[in-house]
Amino acid sequence: MIIGRSPLRISFSGGGTDLEEYHSKFNGYAISQTINKFTYVIAKLRRDDKLQGFSPDFASHLPPKKYHRTKSLQGHEIVLAGLKELKFSRGVDMYLSSDVEPNSGLGASSSLTTNFVNVIMHLDEKKWTKNKIAMKAYQIGHDILKWGIGKQDEFASAYGGFNIFKFTKDKVTVTPISLKKSTQNELENNSLLFRLGDRKHSAGILKSQIKAINRSDPTTLDALHNAKNLTLKMRDALRQNDLVSFYEIINEGWKFKKKFAKGVSNTNIDNISKLIFSNGANAVKVTGAGGGGHMYVYAEPKKHNMIKKELKKIGVLHVDFKFQKSGAVIFDVNNL
Repeated sequence: MIIGRSPLRISFSGGGTDLEEYHSKFNGYAISQTINKFTYVIAKLRRDDKLQGFSPDFASHLPPKKYHRTKSLQGHEIVLAGLKELKFSRGVDMYLSSDVEPNSGLGASSSLTTNFVNVIMHLDEKKWTKNKIAMKAYQIGHDILKWGIGKQDEFASAYGGFNIFKFTKDKVTVTPISLKKSTQNELENNSLLFRLGDRKHSAGILKSQIKAINRSDPTTLDALHNAKNLTLKMRDALRQNDLVSFYEIINEGWKFKKKFAKGVSNTNIDNISKLIFSNGANAVKVTGAGGGGHMYVYAEPKKHNMIKKELKKIGVLHVDFKFQKSGAVIFDVNNL
């Protein structure tokens, strides 16, 4: 039996420019940091040729059946599509779960797919690079399952850490961002995460954005171009260990992100943002495609208790986390 663990991420800038429909024409850039919230894939080979699946996040169970007799069921789409794509036909019991609920805005679905590919490659005794694992995970989500997704989340999960990603027509380049230890500590100590009560599936918003890109909608394209340029400015600021410019760019980027597509923000999110700023925060943004999920807040530690207290009153709860350096990993229970 083996256990795969893969981190989730907070995207600071450039999300949306990782969509293939955009970066294949204009190139894209994104910056994200993985956190110590994870997806888990547990796999145990069977003595027969059947597949059994467990998905506690969806309270769903696939009873043991031969692959060709197994129908798709919510919570098991990744397993069924992935095993076919990876041409894996051995009998296996699979358990998939996440530290956060579905549609979190933290890249959980893509992390889970990346984790799944990594586990299957380990079972198949194939040594794939992080880049190849991430790209295959993207292909399963985008090409087979038809999720309206970009490439940032798979690569963030596979590599782990604090990175800037460059997306071109043919490849993804991952470059670590190095900060002084004091700056890294300050960034982590100033970072807060909150779960928004109102959630929508990010795929719908991203699909609207993709349609806007395909029809060359000037508002959407202009916002994406600006988001990309701001990501490069953020990279330069971080190279100078300039966290003031970092949080200013987050705010500017969020203004442009709200122009990507209808539904990225809403009245509830706007009101929560105003409340957070009124209690001393420096920057606020929704972490994923928008519409809900989780909200990232940058604020001095002395402001944290008041922000948490005021948000708790309206049902927006604080999520404790730390930055995570490592990406997708495998634990072989037989060797523990």
